[in-house]
Amino acid sequence: MNETPTAAPHDIALACAITRAAAVLRFDNKPGSLERQCTLGLFVAALSDRLALAFPQSSDALKAVVFSPATNGNPAESSERQLKQRA
Repeated sequence: MNETPTAAPHDIALACAITRAAAVLRFDNKPGSLERQCTLGLFVAALSDRLALAFPQSSDALKAVVFSPATNGNPAESSERQLKQRA
């Protein structure tokens, strides 16, 4: 991971959340394989939990993608609409 001396605090916080979420998973499978895709799905769920404190809207959007009911559309769009309504 490339770290720059001028990294924004939110970028550092996000990088730490990604690192912590990935630390609990196994990546000993072939890149691009179905097994790796399953691991990445678990990673998104773990990342969502890690993001909740510092990035609650991002966490909600990831949770919508992972845990929403089946849909023909983008499940994160409802999170985006809610965020815009709060602004």
